[in-house]
Amino acid sequence: MFFVDTAGNEAARRVVVHEYPLQDAAETEDLGARAKRLTLDAYVLGNDYFVARDELLLALGMPGPGELVHPYRGTFQVQVVSYRMTESNREGGLARFQLEFIEAALVTGPAAVTDTPRRVLTQAEAAVATSSSQFVAAWPLRLAAEFDRAVATVLDAVRAVETVLGVITVAQDEIAGLVSFPDRIAARIRVDMRRIRDLASLRRLFAYRAPAGSNTQGALANAAAVTALVQQQAVIAAAELAAAASFDSQPAALSVQDELTDAIERVSFAADDNVFEQLRELSARLIEDIRTRAVDLSRIERFTPTETMPAIVIAQRLYGIGNGVAGLVERADDICSRNGIRHPGFVRGGGTLEVLSD
Repeated sequence: MFFVDTAGNEAARRVVVHEYPLQDAAETEDLGARAKRLTLDAYVLGNDYFVARDELLLALGMPGPGELVHPYRGTFQVQVVSYRMTESNREGGLARFQLEFIEAALVTGPAAVTDTPRRVLTQAEAAVATSSSQFVAAWPLRLAAEFDRAVATVLDAVRAVETVLGVITVAQDEIAGLVSFPDRIAARIRVDMRRIRDLASLRRLFAYRAPAGSNTQGALANAAAVTALVQQQAVIAAAELAAAASFDSQPAALSVQDELTDAIERVSFAADDNVFEQLRELSARLIEDIRTRAVDLSRIERFTPTETMPAIVIAQRLYGIGNGVAGLVERADDICSRNGIRHPGFVRGGGTLEVLSD
């Protein structure tokens, strides 16, 4: 306990002033508010004032923030910055204090967060490089006897990828110029794969089979190498898309995770040891990424309206109006699209709807 003569308050902004040669005006940069400072001219008095003096000195010397009962501003947490005590023969039974505090608040500091999508993309690049190396090693050095069949096999693979894109630009003469350079074939497939921007299209290439053209050993080896290349590049490109995708619910995210990890596992069985390890690591990174992001996503629940009503009324009953009218309309649109409702003004009662949990 102590008494107060005067109380003061100091506040300011942290401003950096940038002044430039030959410029009359200065540029200011606001870095936020300074900590608010409080000053008190306080005292304790009485025949046994030294008891109150020592108790106050003990409280002021304690580490960390403490509770201040301010005579004008109420009670809040402060940190002692400095204090000074004076005693005088002229003022017996009295000790004066000059106190300075700053308001203490719990500030959330920067926290280290793993960039899981970036880890997926980095591992995908490593898997692409290893897959391409496997293809180069598997491609036969002598193509004289199988040259035409090799051209046809690679041409079919590139056209299969470009068909997914909806445009075919490759010509047989172009492929004929690449057949003797397997690294260029792998690069061409990679470029076309990265042009595909939706998972549904890439799914069509997970089980691609390149035509051999004949049963000769060379033709079969060519077809097997191209098949492995296309399948591996397709699942790798799909993992990259998943890392960049936004999901509207946990079930949607986990469904993509399960689908892609299964596809990666199937493709890895036909790979050599190096590619197998890279694909397995890619699968682990994908699981880490999707599960990390899925934690904050909504779950799917079932809701059955008792009577026919507009979708926006259902949204209001389920979610309230905490996010404003725009948020409510967005929720109503989600209910309609998720359940195939044609008219948002008439959602039939008695039917079970699929809705987000929050």
